[in-house]
Parts: sequence; C-alpha cells; structure tokens
Amino acid sequence: MAAVSCNKDIAPEGADTTTVRAALSPDPGSIPAAGGSFESVVIVNQGMKLNVGWTLSVDGNPDWLNVSKVTLKTNFDGTYDGDDREVEQPGISCTVGANATGKKRVAVIRFTTADGRSDIYTLTQSAK
Repeated sequence: MAAVSCNKDIAPEGADTTTVRAALSPDPGSIPAAGGSFESVVIVNQGMKLNVGWTLSVDGNPDWLNVSKVTLKTNFDGTYDGDDREVEQPGISCTVGANATGKKRVAVIRFTTADGRSDIYTLTQSAK
C-alpha cells in the first residue's frame, strides 16, 4: 500500500506558479469620450494561488486618469437559505476626464504582486 500525502504547498511538476492574472468585475469596457467614473472588484491570481495581494500603478501616470485602490462591499447570493451576506473585496475606483483630443486614448493599469510580477489592464477611452 502506498502512502499518500496532502501538502497544499507542493505544486505538480510543470505547474505554472508565477504567471499573474488580473480581472476586473464588472469590466468597464471602453470609456466614452465624455469621461466618467467606475468601480470594479479586482481579482488577482498568481499561478495556482487565488486572490493574492497586489499593489496598483498606472504606467506614465496620465493626467486624465485618477485610479485608486479601494475596498468594495458586494453582496454574495448564497446557494442555501441564509447564505447571503455582504463581503468586502479589494478593487479600484477610477475617474476618467473628458477626451477632447480627437483620438482614442489608452492607459495601462498595472497590478503587481509581492514578488514584483504583474499583469495589466488596458483602459481605452473613445475619441470625441
């Protein structure tokens, strides 16, 4: 009979343990030329680790975009009676200024994990 061990810190051979994946929910899509604001929960996974900590930056710090890390309260609709609850999740709050340039503009929002690896979200704003 073989012995079996369960160790959650051991990754299967060849498993991806470093790639960072960030997702916004809801995804704001393209921002209209008039500008606006939105809040989104941000989920960052690294390799097999889910919901890892992250820091926020915006490449080039464009003056038309203000992004900050916030804690958002969302409602969880449970499967069973009494499972519903309010949860707090990390997210971002963004304010985008009006675009009078006549050209589409793009900003790169970067989510970086403790080991310095990162994933980006490309925010696009329509032209006027």
